Amino acid sequence: MLSRLRENIIPLTVALSLLMELIDATVLATAIPVIARDLSVPVLSLKMAMATYLIALAAFVPISGWIADRFGARRTFVAAMGVFLVASLLCAIQTSLTGLVLARALQGIGAAMMSPVGRLIVLRHTSKTEMTRAMVYVTLPAMIGPAIGPFVGATVTTFLGWRSIFLMNLPLGALAIWLTMRHMSADGPPEPKPFDFPGFLLSALGLAAVMTGFSALGEHILPWQVAAGLSVTGVGLLILYWLRARRTPEPLLDLRLFRHRTFDVSITGGLIFRLSNGAISLLLPLFFQLGLGASVMLSGALTGLNALGAVSLRSFVPRILDRFGFKWVMIWAAVARGAAIFGFATVTSLTDWQLIPLLLIGGAAQSVVFTALNSIGFADLDTPEMSPATAFTAMSRQVSLALGIALAGVVLELTAGSAAATTGAEMIPVSAFVWGFLIAGATGPLSAAYFLRLRRDDADGLRRKRQPVEPYGSSRERFRAPAEDERREAAE
Repeated sequence: MLSRLRENIIPLTVALSLLMELIDATVLATAIPVIARDLSVPVLSLKMAMATYLIALAAFVPISGWIADRFGARRTFVAAMGVFLVASLLCAIQTSLTGLVLARALQGIGAAMMSPVGRLIVLRHTSKTEMTRAMVYVTLPAMIGPAIGPFVGATVTTFLGWRSIFLMNLPLGALAIWLTMRHMSADGPPEPKPFDFPGFLLSALGLAAVMTGFSALGEHILPWQVAAGLSVTGVGLLILYWLRARRTPEPLLDLRLFRHRTFDVSITGGLIFRLSNGAISLLLPLFFQLGLGASVMLSGALTGLNALGAVSLRSFVPRILDRFGFKWVMIWAAVARGAAIFGFATVTSLTDWQLIPLLLIGGAAQSVVFTALNSIGFADLDTPEMSPATAFTAMSRQVSLALGIALAGVVLELTAGSAAATTGAEMIPVSAFVWGFLIAGATGPLSAAYFLRLRRDDADGLRRKRQPVEPYGSSRERFRAPAEDERREAAE
């Protein structure tokens, strides 16, 4: 067991950095009503604090690969964790929504360099046949975060106050930095590449504008005219980037990667699928606390069950993919995830029998799709394509999560009416959550339809297949390993 841990120390170290992010995200979602009461702001305005982190992350992720190549992956990884820890401390001392949003933006910048560069380090040290299992080591410990994060966050919030939830990052980050400096080899010589500065401005400003505008709709932080104007401006900037990238030799976000069908399915289908993850991260804690009247502690425990379902199946996913291939496993898991979210629309009480099975089944199905998406996007890429693909993958992940949070917030704002202005001290009708669950659940079958683009043998290079044993004297006998006496004769 210890030798296995030593062999996988790099994926586990990267997983520790991901653990910080996931605990931070899940803890904040659980504490939203408490934070809203303390800051005296509408409860749905806190979705801006959640979304801002993802917006900053998505905007700066595209340059993470270039920075890692220019200054070294290990140096970038350590510096990013340092920024993340400083930002966590700043979040803990804020007394206004504006200050919290700005501190969360700084956290997102640190995470933008931390997650994709960490994954890039793992990819550079892993063969393709071991990639799926390496990703399990990277993501399995991180899945523990959403499983225990809500309950731990609820406990910390109840007994120590919500500010303490950000301080939990400090010991985890210190340990990750120490492991990185101790076990990761020093970087080789820098690999300077031309930096597409105009492309960075267009993509970063475009993503930030469209996501900020959409996230601000309906929550009175910005006038709706400003929010709509930002969204339209952002779309325009992204179109300009797309036109420019088509004729740029080395664009910041290389759209030519989409010529690989597996990469296209991973990014586009994954973006559709992950919309539900962002939406559920906002809907479930509010549904439990303000809809069903659960305490912060019970809400954290129930939310953690969704991630517990994912953890329970995570270690078996590579075997399932090895046995049945990627295409149909991803399709059926996406449909199951959507059906589980649809099922939340039938829950009207904390004692309803279907609540816990829906949480566990939905989490398990999510685990299957996430593991497959994390691997299949790199199945057909060459080594030089790994760095830009890692940045593209990380960016699309954050975009989908932020859009999912914004979409859920807008739908809940429309269905809850005046109850949406609560500061966390009032209840929201259970019926107000139904449309949110139905729209979030629809992303399951929609993503499954996109997964149909895969061929049955796509990503077979990532699967471990049992080789048939050829009988002695067969036509393939020349490929069998020589016996001990044959090796001895050859040596003589």
